[in-house]
Amino acid sequence: MELNVIGLNHKTASLNLREKFAFSSDITSSLLIEFKKKCAQEVVILSTCNRTEIYFYGGDKNNVLMWLAVTKNVPVTQIKSHTYHYTNLEAVNHAYRVASGLDSMILGETQILGQMKQASKLAEYANTQGKHLAHLFQKIFETAKEVRTKTKIGASSTTVASSILKVSKSIFGDITQTSILFVGAGDMAELCAKYFTDQKPQQLTIANRSMQKGKMLAEKINCQSILLGDVHHHISNYDIVICSTSSQLPIIGMGMIQNALQTRKHKPMLLVDLAIPRDVEVETGTLDDIFLYTFDDLAKLAQEGVKNRESEIINATKIIEKKVQTYKEKIEQKTITPTIKLLRNQFEKIRKEELLKAEKAISKGTSINEVMDKFSKTLSKKYLHHPTKVFNELSNQEFEKALAILKKIYKVED
Repeated sequence: MELNVIGLNHKTASLNLREKFAFSSDITSSLLIEFKKKCAQEVVILSTCNRTEIYFYGGDKNNVLMWLAVTKNVPVTQIKSHTYHYTNLEAVNHAYRVASGLDSMILGETQILGQMKQASKLAEYANTQGKHLAHLFQKIFETAKEVRTKTKIGASSTTVASSILKVSKSIFGDITQTSILFVGAGDMAELCAKYFTDQKPQQLTIANRSMQKGKMLAEKINCQSILLGDVHHHISNYDIVICSTSSQLPIIGMGMIQNALQTRKHKPMLLVDLAIPRDVEVETGTLDDIFLYTFDDLAKLAQEGVKNRESEIINATKIIEKKVQTYKEKIEQKTITPTIKLLRNQFEKIRKEELLKAEKAISKGTSINEVMDKFSKTLSKKYLHHPTKVFNELSNQEFEKALAILKKIYKVED
């Protein structure tokens, strides 16, 4: 059986298509169980703003693509043209690169590792991550940790938050004179909010569906919080609005922004939509005085610093290549170990049988030297009997290959 990964990401699919394939956390558990029943023995689903990937073991690629088509109501031909498929060691190499930030839109970003851990944990709770995927993800996390420890792949300030800051400064100049609203209180919101707190904006607010979670983040960064449902009352007070919720429908609509602009007397607003599916209606970007940026737009800005880290990419790639080789060796070892165990048991059975005969011979008065000589000769004869028989049955070509292997195994010198 094969290890597989099927997915689409920022390289193979547009933002419009990626958001169609986003799996929200509240339905992923049930989909994992459904997938396991219909498609494979084991499965983990990773869904982020950059990618949707299905890691599975013991399934068929075409069945998985058909399942995706039915689940997401997208023609299977469209899915095939925008997805990639890796098996076995190629899948391992891909997973290591993803977790290490080498395959991200923003090189070296660290959030993906946490997202992969969350995906693995969710599959574990749903009982869809068996021993094969559990082993894989354990090695994924070990590899990513080593890459980030031994290289500076994630040390650059070129992040989502720094890209937002760059855009903000180009629009407003002095950030200390701006008001910022974060819509959502998840990991991305926390990362960006902490970053912008250091920039000392005039005002910073967290808006979230859960008041408790919003307050928790607000207390961490010493700002105020409001309910998500009240955003339309307050949004006109903010110059920068950064959205990153898990909502399946837009939260910021055209009408809301039109009203906000009237209240602001058309003072510019920067809307940053980091969510997949999107939180901000695309049409708002057509309004005068509105600057709408998606995660893809920010990633293009962030990638400008990649050339400065080419040596780190090389170093990270070397670590991953070694880790993939180690993974291969471990898998091969696991594959051969049961056979070696059977061989040892078979040899041990023969040894014990002949030892029992030897002990009986000694008890009847046969000399130890005679018994030991017969014991050793019989062992050699029995150990070589079946291999010799098989060699005699081989064709000339098969014989030459088998002989070479035998010489290598037993270090036979001509």
